[in-house]
Amino acid sequence: MSKINIKTKVKKFKTAKNLYGIFFEDINRAGDGGLYPEMLRNRTFEDSLAPIDCMTDEGDYAIITPAGWRDEFNHGEGLSRWVRQNQIPYTPIPAWYGEGAQMELERTDTLNTCRSAALSVSFEKGGCIYNTGYCGIPQKAGKSSVFYMFAKSEKPVELLVTIEEESDILSSASFQVCGNGYIRYDGIFTSLKDTRNARLVITAREGGKIKLGFISLMPADTYNGHGLRIDLVEKLRELHPRFLRFPGGCIVEGFTPLTAMRFRNTVGPVWERPGHLLMWHYRSYIGLGFHEYLQLCEDLDLEPLYVFNCGMTCQARCSVLMEDKELDDMIQDTLDAIEYAIGPEDSKWGSLRAKMGHPSPFKMNFMEIGNENSGTGYEERYELCYHTIREKYPHIKFIANTHVEEKGLAADIVDEHFYNTAEYFAENIHFYDNYDRKGPEIFVGEFAVVRGYAGQHYAALGEADFLIGLERNQDVVTLASYAPLFENVNYNAWFPNLIRFHNSESFAIPTYYTWKMFGQNRGDYVVESNEETGTLYRPVKGMASLRGASGMRYRNARWNGMEVGVTHELMGRVRAQEDSYMIEAPDEEQLEECKRLYGIDPEKIFAVFGEEDVTEGTFEIEIFAEAGKEIEIGVYSSRIPKEVYVSDETHPPKEWNAGNVKPFIWKIKDSISSFTESSYPEEIRLSKDSKVVLKTGEFNQFRYNTDGRNMSLYLNDILIHEASVPSFPVLASVVTDTEQEVIIKAVNMAPEEEAVDITLDCEVDSDYQVLILTGDKQAENSFEDPENISDKRILLKGAGKSFTYQAPAYSVNIIRLKKV
Repeated sequence: MSKINIKTKVKKFKTAKNLYGIFFEDINRAGDGGLYPEMLRNRTFEDSLAPIDCMTDEGDYAIITPAGWRDEFNHGEGLSRWVRQNQIPYTPIPAWYGEGAQMELERTDTLNTCRSAALSVSFEKGGCIYNTGYCGIPQKAGKSSVFYMFAKSEKPVELLVTIEEESDILSSASFQVCGNGYIRYDGIFTSLKDTRNARLVITAREGGKIKLGFISLMPADTYNGHGLRIDLVEKLRELHPRFLRFPGGCIVEGFTPLTAMRFRNTVGPVWERPGHLLMWHYRSYIGLGFHEYLQLCEDLDLEPLYVFNCGMTCQARCSVLMEDKELDDMIQDTLDAIEYAIGPEDSKWGSLRAKMGHPSPFKMNFMEIGNENSGTGYEERYELCYHTIREKYPHIKFIANTHVEEKGLAADIVDEHFYNTAEYFAENIHFYDNYDRKGPEIFVGEFAVVRGYAGQHYAALGEADFLIGLERNQDVVTLASYAPLFENVNYNAWFPNLIRFHNSESFAIPTYYTWKMFGQNRGDYVVESNEETGTLYRPVKGMASLRGASGMRYRNARWNGMEVGVTHELMGRVRAQEDSYMIEAPDEEQLEECKRLYGIDPEKIFAVFGEEDVTEGTFEIEIFAEAGKEIEIGVYSSRIPKEVYVSDETHPPKEWNAGNVKPFIWKIKDSISSFTESSYPEEIRLSKDSKVVLKTGEFNQFRYNTDGRNMSLYLNDILIHEASVPSFPVLASVVTDTEQEVIIKAVNMAPEEEAVDITLDCEVDSDYQVLILTGDKQAENSFEDPENISDKRILLKGAGKSFTYQAPAYSVNIIRLKKV
């Protein structure tokens, strides 16, 4: 049984009005073919073109930047698994195929200076070309699609444009292309039936030659008529978000200076917006640009939170720093973006906004300087951007990627990102309890369970626990958003994503409903509350590992009295000696893999003993101690659950590598023994450090005992450390109120129903409402069962100043009580 004691008369602080928001980045083809519902893939004919400052390897398998970063390219089709999964036949022009027609790219006679290519087509009599869209072109009976193309020909050519599925023509229109200059041709297509798998076909009955400069097929019905996909925007609206962080994410940084996001390339007519290859493996045509983001914010009453490039490319992809004129131009580009958003109608960029249909200014009160940038190079550019922009726009609140205030720089808000397991989030419910209230506000800009129960119900529970912690601290945590937001299931690069879709349907993962429940049930004040509840322990497994300086010698390794050997050489190689074993320095193969892993010390050895599935037992080993050399023993040395994202798809990591084994570390260095866990943002001490005596020049006896909850560590039969396995509460809660209501958010992480005794200092009505999200740990949603895990509303009786609520197993609960 758990207890919650609530004191509504003790108001701790007001709720942060903009706490819950959304973060959009064009990943998993979330933009074109998704939120921006263009039906034709490669509508600019440029997908097969690598950035001009990059090379491609043989066969166009990968692009290679001047700084040395590699990414799968596959002649513009993206990841190899997309090609396999979607059974995409090879074609020289991605998404475009010909029958009785020759296609080739035209690189000089293009539609305008922003276009890098046009499509030149020579039709035989009755020949055609066709586009397959994003795994098919969706159509609905009686619904219309808006078509246009820019085309030219030296001699008149009669074209029949059809949308068809196999031999069925769903709609059609005829055009006569004539004239040497590019001319726009428009049409409306109204479908005769429903399908997901149509294609757009262009046929020349009498043959002929044409050039296509740009082509588009969009649904006639979009959200508020503003060009975005209705079902996806409606799902965003149901979250009750208060801000939109855009346009990224890593795409803001780019992987070269030329692929960095620039505002100027994202406004104006879409056929004049130069697309570019995103680091998420595909080209964007930027139909979803700066104006469209601002319009979406207005439609949903959101605060725009614009992330801009501060003069550096992605630091996870062989970063390049921009200097001098290049840096100045990037800052000017940001100033131009602000003028577009809020400048007067007669200003340079404000006048373009007016031409785009919005004479009055939008809002722009929040801006983030860079994305996931850090270090001296970032701090220098941050300071330059901050002061340059603030001088002209003092009302804007600026968000830093790191705690630059620790370096003496001004910061209004700091953005922190968390990607981990469900247990991590539940364990870190108190993460911000002791945060300095005099420091900058916190924006938890990206967080998600990406390992273990990713996309499943238990992930939603762990994340809900973390949200409880944010709500308890919303005097300093003032903004939060999940990441990523959208995923086209046919083009998955990262998982999980809040909303999944294909070309005609969508559904949300269980986490979506947690954010929806929390976003829709806010309250005006956080009130005093405390709870009594049980404890749950992180599931742990695995035997021991050795880490430390190369040349480490050991002997007599035993698990529960039985001899055990090294099963995985992650860094370094084990060599048998006459009376012991030695772990030598990492070899070239291991060092090369180490370069593709994050945070791995190439100087250290790392070897794992025994089997992965054990949870309790005793490990013993004798290690030769040398003066000045540290010794590290890993406790519970197993692989962490996989995540879908791989930073270098061209060189995927091994099943066992030095980056995916994260044990608790018992370290002895300079006569100090410590027991820690690697964690974000800094390692966690599991036990107090202790001064120890190693017998240098001889073998020392190390031993630890584990039972799945407790760990005891001995050196030469002397107990050095005792520690518990990390844990989290069975029930976590936060309480807010208004003049009329008390709102209790409570998460039950246990596999059993939990009786919760609730005590209040005010009278409440007997009738009350509860929103509940519950289900099996591994339960998921799908196209077939889109609301398998979703919030359910129930009405209950029996509330009072003291009453008992039964929280279902594995549940998120919103309890709304009416004050009387």
